[in-house]
Amino acid sequence: MESTTAGWQLDFFGEAAVIVLPPPKVEPLPDPSLWSESVREGMVDALISLACDSRRGDNMPESLIDCAELLRARIKNKPLELEEYSMTLGWIFGYWDGALPYSYVCAVCGVSPEVLQDVILNNARLRADLDGVKRMCCGSLL
Repeated sequence: MESTTAGWQLDFFGEAAVIVLPPPKVEPLPDPSLWSESVREGMVDALISLACDSRRGDNMPESLIDCAELLRARIKNKPLELEEYSMTLGWIFGYWDGALPYSYVCAVCGVSPEVLQDVILNNARLRADLDGVKRMCCGSLL
């Protein structure tokens, strides 16, 4: 790997120093269109287990626990990353599916998809946030 000279820097004493840029990092995985069928199936299995497994050893998938923790933080008015929060609301209500749809994760894990949806719809702050996400995703006729 070769470095690229990006410029020169002069200090107070007139000494010149080379500014060197490190080479860009190579992607660890090739383009998914180049994956073999066995690699593709392995990645799908890993994705499903990542979305549906639990670090705590209970039956609740981490993806749903993470969603519940985001909702709790918003209800308690704690700082959170708004983009992640908006994407979570959209995922829960099916405005976009992400890697795996919310309904699929719930079905595989035996959790009712309406649980988190009811929490959002029954809380004024969360419902207002959902309306903002809905306007962003679906637009408005007004």
